[in-house]
Amino acid sequence: MSAPQNLYIKRYWYRYLHKKILLTIIDCVIPMEKKNRYYYSTRDLLVIAVLAALGGVMSTYVGYLGNLVNHIMGVPYGAGQIVGGLHILWMVLIIAITGKKGAGAMGGLIKGFVEFISGSRLGVFVIILSLVEGIFTELGYWPFRKYKGLAYMIAGGLGSFANVLTFQIAYQAYDNIFLFGAVSLLSIISGVVFAGFFTGGIMDNLRDAGIIRRAEEKKEKKAWTFSLPKAFALICLLLIAFSAIYYFALVQMRDDPMTVMVTGSIAYDKDYHVPSLVSHYITINAKLDGQYKHFPAQDYTGLPVSYLLEDARVKDTATKIDIVGSDGYYQTFNLSDVANNDSLILTVQSDPERIWLVAKGYAGGMWVDKVKAIRVY
Repeated sequence: MSAPQNLYIKRYWYRYLHKKILLTIIDCVIPMEKKNRYYYSTRDLLVIAVLAALGGVMSTYVGYLGNLVNHIMGVPYGAGQIVGGLHILWMVLIIAITGKKGAGAMGGLIKGFVEFISGSRLGVFVIILSLVEGIFTELGYWPFRKYKGLAYMIAGGLGSFANVLTFQIAYQAYDNIFLFGAVSLLSIISGVVFAGFFTGGIMDNLRDAGIIRRAEEKKEKKAWTFSLPKAFALICLLLIAFSAIYYFALVQMRDDPMTVMVTGSIAYDKDYHVPSLVSHYITINAKLDGQYKHFPAQDYTGLPVSYLLEDARVKDTATKIDIVGSDGYYQTFNLSDVANNDSLILTVQSDPERIWLVAKGYAGGMWVDKVKAIRVY
Protein backbone atom coordinates (compact mmCIF):
# COMPACT_ATOMS: atom_id res chain seq x y z
CA MET A 1 0.00 0.00 0.00
CA SER A 2 1.46 3.38 -1.03
CA ALA A 3 2.20 6.23 1.36
CA PRO A 4 -0.63 8.47 0.02
CA GLN A 5 -3.18 5.67 0.57
CA ASN A 6 -1.93 5.13 4.15
CA LEU A 7 -2.26 8.87 4.81
CA TYR A 8 -5.85 8.91 3.41
CA ILE A 9 -6.89 5.97 5.64
CA LYS A 10 -5.38 7.57 8.74
CA ARG A 11 -7.19 10.86 8.06
CA TYR A 12 -10.49 9.02 7.51
CA TRP A 13 -10.29 7.13 10.83
CA TYR A 14 -9.13 10.25 12.66
CA ARG A 15 -12.19 12.18 11.49
CA TYR A 16 -14.51 9.24 12.22
CA LEU A 17 -13.22 8.76 15.78
CA HIS A 18 -13.22 12.51 16.40
CA LYS A 19 -16.89 12.68 15.35
CA LYS A 20 -17.89 9.68 17.53
CA ILE A 21 -16.12 11.11 20.59
CA LEU A 22 -17.77 14.50 20.08
CA LEU A 23 -21.24 12.97 19.74
CA THR A 24 -20.66 10.88 22.88
CA ILE A 25 -19.73 13.99 24.86
CA ILE A 26 -22.86 15.79 23.60
CA ASP A 27 -25.04 12.83 24.60
CA CYS A 28 -23.61 12.89 28.10
CA VAL A 29 -23.87 16.63 28.61
CA ILE A 30 -27.21 17.44 26.90
CA PRO A 31 -30.28 15.37 27.90
CA MET A 32 -32.23 13.85 25.04
CA GLU A 33 -35.31 15.97 25.68
CA LYS A 34 -33.18 19.15 25.41
CA LYS A 35 -31.89 18.17 21.99
CA ASN A 36 -35.40 17.89 20.63
CA ARG A 37 -36.34 21.15 18.98
CA TYR A 38 -40.04 20.80 19.78
CA TYR A 39 -41.48 20.21 23.25
CA TYR A 40 -44.44 18.22 21.90
CA SER A 41 -43.67 15.43 19.48
CA THR A 42 -46.00 14.53 16.62
CA ARG A 43 -47.14 11.54 18.68
CA ASP A 44 -47.97 13.82 21.64
CA LEU A 45 -50.03 16.17 19.49
CA LEU A 46 -51.88 13.23 17.93
CA VAL A 47 -52.70 11.76 21.35
CA ILE A 48 -53.94 15.13 22.63
CA ALA A 49 -56.09 15.76 19.55
CA VAL A 50 -57.68 12.30 19.41
CA LEU A 51 -58.44 11.94 23.13
CA ALA A 52 -59.69 15.53 23.45
CA ALA A 53 -62.03 15.07 20.47
CA LEU A 54 -63.37 11.81 21.91
CA GLY A 55 -63.86 13.49 25.27
CA GLY A 56 -65.72 16.40 23.69
CA VAL A 57 -68.17 14.10 21.94
CA MET A 58 -68.64 11.76 24.90
CA SER A 59 -69.25 14.59 27.38
CA THR A 60 -72.60 15.25 25.72
CA TYR A 61 -73.73 11.72 26.57
CA VAL A 62 -72.28 12.01 30.08
CA GLY A 63 -74.53 15.05 30.52
CA TYR A 64 -77.54 12.94 29.59
CA LEU A 65 -76.40 10.28 32.05
CA GLY A 66 -76.13 12.93 34.76
CA ASN A 67 -79.71 14.06 34.11
CA LEU A 68 -80.82 10.42 34.38
CA VAL A 69 -79.17 10.15 37.80
CA ASN A 70 -80.91 13.37 38.86
CA HIS A 71 -84.22 11.88 37.75
CA ILE A 72 -83.63 8.65 39.67
CA MET A 73 -82.66 10.62 42.78
CA GLY A 74 -85.71 12.85 42.35
CA VAL A 75 -83.82 16.17 42.42
CA PRO A 76 -83.40 18.90 39.79
CA TYR A 77 -79.61 19.09 39.83
CA GLY A 78 -76.43 18.08 41.67
CA ALA A 79 -76.76 14.30 42.03
CA GLY A 80 -75.56 13.87 38.44
CA GLN A 81 -72.06 14.81 39.64
CA ILE A 82 -71.70 11.14 40.59
CA VAL A 83 -70.61 10.60 36.96
CA GLY A 84 -68.78 13.94 36.66
CA GLY A 85 -65.40 12.21 36.72
CA LEU A 86 -66.06 10.85 33.22
CA HIS A 87 -65.61 14.40 31.90
CA ILE A 88 -62.08 14.48 33.37
CA LEU A 89 -60.97 10.96 32.37
CA TRP A 90 -59.71 12.16 28.97
CA MET A 91 -57.49 14.89 30.38
CA VAL A 92 -55.90 12.60 32.95
CA LEU A 93 -55.24 10.07 30.17
CA ILE A 94 -53.62 12.74 28.01
CA ILE A 95 -51.22 13.70 30.81
CA ALA A 96 -50.49 10.06 31.67
CA ILE A 97 -49.67 9.06 28.08
CA THR A 98 -47.73 12.15 26.96
CA GLY A 99 -46.01 12.96 30.24
CA LYS A 100 -45.79 16.60 29.17
CA LYS A 101 -46.72 19.62 31.25
CA GLY A 102 -49.49 21.65 29.68
CA ALA A 103 -50.90 18.70 27.76
CA GLY A 104 -53.90 18.43 30.06
CA ALA A 105 -54.77 22.11 29.73
CA MET A 106 -54.38 21.93 25.95
CA GLY A 107 -56.55 18.82 25.86
CA GLY A 108 -59.18 20.58 27.96
CA LEU A 109 -59.25 23.54 25.58
CA ILE A 110 -59.66 21.31 22.52
CA LYS A 111 -62.26 19.18 24.29
CA GLY A 112 -64.29 22.28 25.16
CA PHE A 113 -64.10 23.55 21.58
CA VAL A 114 -65.36 20.20 20.26
CA GLU A 115 -68.26 20.34 22.73
CA PHE A 116 -69.04 23.90 21.63
CA ILE A 117 -69.18 23.14 17.91
CA SER A 118 -71.17 19.98 18.71
CA GLY A 119 -73.98 22.15 20.03
CA SER A 120 -73.42 22.19 23.80
CA ARG A 121 -76.27 23.87 25.66
CA LEU A 122 -73.62 25.82 27.63
CA GLY A 123 -72.53 27.66 24.50
CA VAL A 124 -69.06 29.21 24.41
CA PHE A 125 -68.87 28.93 28.22
CA VAL A 126 -68.11 25.22 27.84
CA ILE A 127 -64.70 26.11 26.35
CA ILE A 128 -63.76 28.09 29.45
CA LEU A 129 -65.17 25.38 31.73
CA SER A 130 -63.19 22.61 30.04
CA LEU A 131 -59.98 24.67 30.06
CA VAL A 132 -60.31 25.28 33.82
CA GLU A 133 -60.86 21.55 34.33
CA GLY A 134 -57.67 20.84 32.38
CA ILE A 135 -55.67 23.33 34.44
CA PHE A 136 -56.91 21.90 37.76
CA THR A 137 -56.10 18.40 36.49
CA GLU A 138 -52.52 19.52 35.85
CA LEU A 139 -52.29 21.06 39.33
CA GLY A 140 -53.38 17.79 40.87
CA TYR A 141 -51.05 15.55 38.86
CA TRP A 142 -47.57 17.06 38.72
CA PRO A 143 -46.81 17.48 42.46
CA PHE A 144 -47.42 13.72 42.91
CA ARG A 145 -46.12 12.40 39.57
CA LYS A 146 -43.64 10.02 41.24
CA TYR A 147 -46.63 8.12 42.65
CA LYS A 148 -48.59 7.44 39.49
CA GLY A 149 -51.72 5.90 41.01
CA LEU A 150 -52.02 8.67 43.61
CA ALA A 151 -51.32 11.35 40.99
CA TYR A 152 -54.09 10.04 38.71
CA MET A 153 -56.62 10.08 41.54
CA ILE A 154 -55.75 13.54 42.86
CA ALA A 155 -55.75 14.94 39.31
CA GLY A 156 -59.14 13.39 38.62
CA GLY A 157 -60.65 14.62 41.88
CA LEU A 158 -59.33 18.16 41.50
CA GLY A 159 -60.37 18.38 37.85
CA SER A 160 -63.88 17.21 38.68
CA PHE A 161 -64.14 19.71 41.54
CA ALA A 162 -63.21 22.47 39.08
CA ASN A 163 -66.48 21.79 37.25
CA VAL A 164 -68.59 22.51 40.35
CA LEU A 165 -66.45 25.48 41.40
CA THR A 166 -66.63 27.12 37.97
CA PHE A 167 -70.40 26.72 37.79
CA GLN A 168 -70.75 28.18 41.27
CA ILE A 169 -68.61 31.22 40.43
CA ALA A 170 -70.33 31.82 37.09
CA TYR A 171 -73.96 31.01 37.91
CA GLN A 172 -74.28 30.68 41.72
CA ALA A 173 -75.83 27.27 41.03
CA TYR A 174 -75.88 26.23 44.70
CA ASP A 175 -77.46 28.75 47.02
CA ASN A 176 -76.08 27.47 50.33
CA ILE A 177 -72.70 26.29 51.53
CA PHE A 178 -74.04 22.93 52.68
CA LEU A 179 -75.33 22.02 49.24
CA PHE A 180 -72.17 23.31 47.53
CA GLY A 181 -69.99 21.27 49.89
CA ALA A 182 -72.06 18.12 49.39
CA VAL A 183 -71.97 18.35 45.59
CA SER A 184 -68.25 19.23 45.66
CA LEU A 185 -67.45 16.15 47.74
CA LEU A 186 -69.49 13.99 45.40
CA SER A 187 -67.70 15.37 42.33
CA ILE A 188 -64.25 14.92 43.89
CA ILE A 189 -64.86 11.26 44.71
CA SER A 190 -66.36 10.73 41.26
CA GLY A 191 -63.18 12.17 39.75
CA VAL A 192 -61.00 9.95 41.94
CA VAL A 193 -62.86 6.82 40.84
CA PHE A 194 -63.91 7.44 37.23
CA ALA A 195 -60.95 9.58 36.13
CA GLY A 196 -58.09 8.53 38.44
CA PHE A 197 -58.72 4.85 39.08
CA PHE A 198 -59.93 4.17 35.53
CA THR A 199 -56.85 5.89 34.09
CA GLY A 200 -54.61 3.58 36.10
CA GLY A 201 -56.42 0.54 34.69
CA ILE A 202 -56.29 1.85 31.12
CA MET A 203 -52.56 2.57 31.40
CA ASP A 204 -51.93 -0.97 32.67
CA ASN A 205 -53.82 -2.38 29.67
CA LEU A 206 -51.87 -0.17 27.27
CA ARG A 207 -48.60 -1.43 28.74
CA ASP A 208 -49.73 -5.04 28.51
CA ALA A 209 -50.63 -4.49 24.85
CA GLY A 210 -47.20 -3.01 24.15
CA ILE A 211 -48.59 0.39 23.16
CA ILE A 212 -46.73 2.03 26.05
CA ARG A 213 -43.30 0.67 26.94
CA ARG A 214 -42.89 -0.71 30.44
CA ALA A 215 -39.30 0.58 30.53
CA GLU A 216 -40.65 4.08 30.93
CA GLU A 217 -42.47 3.06 34.10
CA LYS A 218 -39.76 1.01 35.87
CA LYS A 219 -39.15 3.64 38.54
CA GLU A 220 -42.82 4.19 39.26
CA LYS A 221 -43.65 4.33 42.94
CA LYS A 222 -47.05 3.09 44.06
CA ALA A 223 -48.74 4.77 47.00
CA TRP A 224 -51.55 2.20 47.20
CA THR A 225 -53.72 0.01 45.03
CA PHE A 226 -57.40 0.59 44.32
CA SER A 227 -59.54 -2.38 43.38
CA LEU A 228 -62.71 -2.37 41.32
CA PRO A 229 -64.81 -3.88 44.17
CA LYS A 230 -63.68 -1.06 46.45
CA ALA A 231 -64.65 1.52 43.85
CA PHE A 232 -68.07 -0.06 43.36
CA ALA A 233 -68.71 -0.19 47.10
CA LEU A 234 -67.66 3.45 47.40
CA ILE A 235 -70.11 4.50 44.69
CA CYS A 236 -72.95 2.60 46.38
CA LEU A 237 -72.19 4.28 49.72
CA LEU A 238 -72.15 7.67 48.03
CA LEU A 239 -75.52 7.07 46.41
CA ILE A 240 -77.05 6.10 49.74
CA ALA A 241 -75.49 9.02 51.62
CA PHE A 242 -76.41 11.65 49.10
CA SER A 243 -79.93 10.28 48.71
CA ALA A 244 -80.43 11.16 52.35
CA ILE A 245 -78.75 14.56 51.96
CA TYR A 246 -80.89 15.55 49.02
CA TYR A 247 -84.03 14.29 50.66
CA PHE A 248 -83.58 16.64 53.61
CA ALA A 249 -82.02 19.51 51.65
CA LEU A 250 -84.57 19.63 48.83
CA VAL A 251 -87.65 17.95 50.27
CA GLN A 252 -89.70 21.12 49.72
CA MET A 253 -89.14 20.74 45.98
CA ARG A 254 -90.42 17.15 46.00
CA ASP A 255 -93.62 17.52 48.00
CA ASP A 256 -95.93 19.22 45.51
CA PRO A 257 -95.48 18.94 41.73
CA MET A 258 -97.66 22.06 41.38
CA THR A 259 -95.20 24.23 43.35
CA VAL A 260 -92.40 26.18 41.66
CA MET A 261 -89.54 27.75 43.62
CA VAL A 262 -88.05 31.05 42.48
CA THR A 263 -84.52 31.48 43.78
CA GLY A 264 -81.25 33.28 43.15
CA SER A 265 -80.80 37.01 42.58
CA ILE A 266 -84.17 38.07 44.06
CA ALA A 267 -85.40 39.67 47.29
CA TYR A 268 -85.81 36.25 48.92
CA ASP A 269 -86.49 32.66 47.82
CA LYS A 270 -90.18 31.95 47.44
CA ASP A 271 -92.47 29.03 46.55
CA TYR A 272 -95.45 29.56 44.22
CA HIS A 273 -98.39 27.17 44.03
CA VAL A 274 -99.34 27.69 40.40
CA PRO A 275 -103.02 26.49 40.53
CA SER A 276 -103.78 28.93 43.37
CA LEU A 277 -102.76 31.89 41.17
CA VAL A 278 -105.45 31.28 38.56
CA SER A 279 -106.58 34.91 38.79
CA HIS A 280 -103.31 35.92 37.10
CA TYR A 281 -103.56 33.38 34.25
CA ILE A 282 -103.40 34.54 30.64
CA THR A 283 -103.93 32.79 27.30
CA ILE A 284 -101.42 32.82 24.45
CA ASN A 285 -101.32 31.12 21.05
CA ALA A 286 -98.16 29.12 20.33
CA LYS A 287 -96.92 26.15 18.34
CA LEU A 288 -94.26 23.61 19.28
CA ASP A 289 -91.62 22.64 16.72
CA GLY A 290 -89.29 20.22 18.45
CA GLN A 291 -86.87 17.56 17.32
CA TYR A 292 -89.35 14.78 18.05
CA LYS A 293 -92.65 16.54 18.77
CA HIS A 294 -94.62 18.99 16.63
CA PHE A 295 -97.84 20.60 17.88
CA PRO A 296 -99.81 22.99 15.66
CA ALA A 297 -100.57 26.51 16.84
CA GLN A 298 -103.16 26.46 19.63
CA ASP A 299 -104.20 28.34 22.75
CA TYR A 300 -102.44 27.70 26.07
CA THR A 301 -103.58 29.11 29.41
CA GLY A 302 -101.25 29.52 32.35
CA LEU A 303 -99.31 31.74 34.73
CA PRO A 304 -96.86 34.19 33.09
CA VAL A 305 -93.25 33.78 34.17
CA SER A 306 -93.02 37.59 34.06
CA TYR A 307 -95.54 37.76 36.93
CA LEU A 308 -93.35 35.51 39.12
CA LEU A 309 -90.24 37.55 38.33
CA GLU A 310 -92.02 40.80 39.19
CA ASP A 311 -93.49 39.41 42.42
CA ALA A 312 -90.12 37.97 43.50
CA ARG A 313 -88.47 41.38 43.00
CA VAL A 314 -85.56 40.53 40.78
CA LYS A 315 -82.36 42.45 41.52
CA ASP A 316 -81.01 44.93 38.98
CA THR A 317 -77.78 42.95 38.55
CA ALA A 318 -79.60 39.85 37.23
CA THR A 319 -79.41 39.15 33.49
CA LYS A 320 -80.53 35.52 32.98
CA ILE A 321 -82.93 32.89 34.30
CA ASP A 322 -82.87 29.09 34.22
CA ILE A 323 -86.16 27.18 34.01
CA VAL A 324 -85.35 23.89 35.76
CA GLY A 325 -87.26 20.61 35.47
CA SER A 326 -87.43 17.93 38.17
CA ASP A 327 -85.35 15.61 35.96
CA GLY A 328 -82.45 18.08 35.85
CA TYR A 329 -83.22 19.38 32.37
CA TYR A 330 -83.17 23.16 32.14
CA GLN A 331 -83.07 25.99 29.64
CA THR A 332 -81.59 29.46 29.93
CA PHE A 333 -83.36 32.67 28.88
CA ASN A 334 -82.23 36.29 28.80
CA LEU A 335 -84.05 38.16 31.54
CA SER A 336 -84.61 41.17 29.28
CA ASP A 337 -86.46 38.97 26.76
CA VAL A 338 -89.01 37.56 29.22
CA ALA A 339 -89.42 40.06 32.06
CA ASN A 340 -91.69 42.49 30.21
CA ASN A 341 -93.69 40.20 27.91
CA ASP A 342 -95.88 37.13 28.12
CA SER A 343 -93.98 34.74 25.85
CA LEU A 344 -93.36 32.27 28.70
CA ILE A 345 -96.21 30.79 30.74
CA LEU A 346 -96.48 27.91 33.22
CA THR A 347 -99.38 25.60 32.38
CA VAL A 348 -100.91 22.97 34.67
CA GLN A 349 -100.92 19.47 33.17
CA SER A 350 -102.61 16.29 34.41
CA ASP A 351 -101.83 12.54 34.17
CA PRO A 352 -99.41 12.95 35.78
CA GLU A 353 -99.78 16.30 37.50
CA ARG A 354 -96.98 18.63 36.56
CA ILE A 355 -96.08 22.15 35.45
CA TRP A 356 -95.16 22.62 31.78
CA LEU A 357 -93.39 25.70 30.41
CA VAL A 358 -94.86 26.95 27.13
CA ALA A 359 -92.29 29.13 25.35
CA LYS A 360 -93.90 31.08 22.52
CA GLY A 361 -91.49 31.87 19.69
CA TYR A 362 -88.78 29.50 20.97
CA ALA A 363 -87.61 26.12 19.70
CA GLY A 364 -89.35 23.03 21.06
CA GLY A 365 -86.34 22.12 23.15
CA MET A 366 -86.88 25.29 25.20
CA TRP A 367 -90.32 24.05 26.41
CA VAL A 368 -89.37 22.58 29.80
CA ASP A 369 -91.58 19.86 31.33
CA LYS A 370 -92.06 19.18 35.07
CA VAL A 371 -90.89 22.66 36.04
CA LYS A 372 -89.75 22.81 39.69
CA ALA A 373 -87.55 25.90 39.94
CA ILE A 374 -86.66 29.22 38.33
CA ARG A 375 -83.10 30.36 39.01
CA VAL A 376 -82.37 34.07 38.57
CA TYR A 377 -78.77 35.26 38.21
